[in-house]
Amino acid sequence: MRTTASKHPFLFSILTVVVFMIALWAPALLLSYFGPSFFLENGDYVYQGTVECLTSLIGIGFVGLMGYGWIWNERGKGLLSGFASSAYFIVVSLMSLVSYIAEIALMEDVTYNPVWQMVVFVLTVLLIGLAEETFFRGVVANLFLDKFGNDSAGVWTATICSGMVFGLMHLSNIMSSDVVGVLVQVIAACAMGMALTAIYYRCRNIWVLILVHAFVDFCGAFYSGFVAGGSLSTTISSYEPYQVVSALPYIVVTLILLRPSKMREILALHRLSGVEDTSVGVVMPEENLKSSGKSKRNLVVAVLISAVVLLGLFGISVYESQYSSSVSYEYSGEWDGEAYFGTDALVFTTLHSADYTFTISNYPSTNSASMTVIVTDSSGTEVYSETFEGRTSAVRNIALAEGETYTVSINYDYSQVGELAEGERDYMTSITVEYLE
Repeated sequence: MRTTASKHPFLFSILTVVVFMIALWAPALLLSYFGPSFFLENGDYVYQGTVECLTSLIGIGFVGLMGYGWIWNERGKGLLSGFASSAYFIVVSLMSLVSYIAEIALMEDVTYNPVWQMVVFVLTVLLIGLAEETFFRGVVANLFLDKFGNDSAGVWTATICSGMVFGLMHLSNIMSSDVVGVLVQVIAACAMGMALTAIYYRCRNIWVLILVHAFVDFCGAFYSGFVAGGSLSTTISSYEPYQVVSALPYIVVTLILLRPSKMREILALHRLSGVEDTSVGVVMPEENLKSSGKSKRNLVVAVLISAVVLLGLFGISVYESQYSSSVSYEYSGEWDGEAYFGTDALVFTTLHSADYTFTISNYPSTNSASMTVIVTDSSGTEVYSETFEGRTSAVRNIALAEGETYTVSINYDYSQVGELAEGERDYMTSITVEYLE
């Protein structure tokens, strides 16, 4: 399978993304509808960790099917060298971790999650790293390197293509988040994917990528994993076009990792991929560093297409941010035991008659709770009402009239919820309404 796949890396990378999405969404849906209550009522990480475990198992099987099972035994340059190549990710994540710890230290009343839930949080971030790196570095990065990685220009082509696949995969978030935010995320993810691929090519040790990825997630989600009331759910709808500058450090890191003085070593390690004992002392002859004309042309095409795609995404994000606006509501709270309670979340006035996009999310700690979203106009007439059971992530297009003031109300129904222990009562709700200026 590896030989066939490496001849058609673009086709098989698309297949990899499709399998990854199915491996992620199918377990989530099955667990939501048929899973035991324990997995749904003990915080986000019990649920997410279970999903990621199943996704990882599917990923491991897929790696074997594609003929890349040897990645688990590949040691390359070793863990320490790999961590050195990942210094940027580690340092930035440590800074984030320190800021969280300082923030928690300054809080007067802090309720921590139970120890067992903290352990589940750590296991979950490890599984997230395992799942994503298995698919995107273990398979996608190797697909492109097998096809193009015969010389330095080919390594760059493989890095760019692999990063673009990783980033464009995030376009799937457009179904549940603001368009501008998703496009900004995709651009940053493309650059981040290139940097992660460059680390993998430098160290040829998938475990380095898994551990670094897990550490980044651990530091970024530390608060929600250790402090009661935190939530795994994050929103990307608030991202603005200027935030694409976050992609620049990843580009710099990639340039440093793939600098000419290191390319011979990268090519030597690639030549040994799939070999049981990878002797890192092997060095490629000087002439093998020279890029062929075909390889250089492939690199130029990859750079041009990637530049056009990324600039196009950026242009669309700027256009959308200028000609669209949104109002949003987000609240994280703790259920106080009331059977029924509610709030007026949003009040806004429309500028045009149009279909307005409502992005609705609700993450209670138990699927026994429900939430009803009601939209009324200035006369009190109800124009929309829908009840969502348990955890919810939905997008609705609602026709609203020009110049009208609307109120978005949220009513919660916890009448079917039994006793919940402290730390298990948290819920998070967000509603975003997008409309034209």
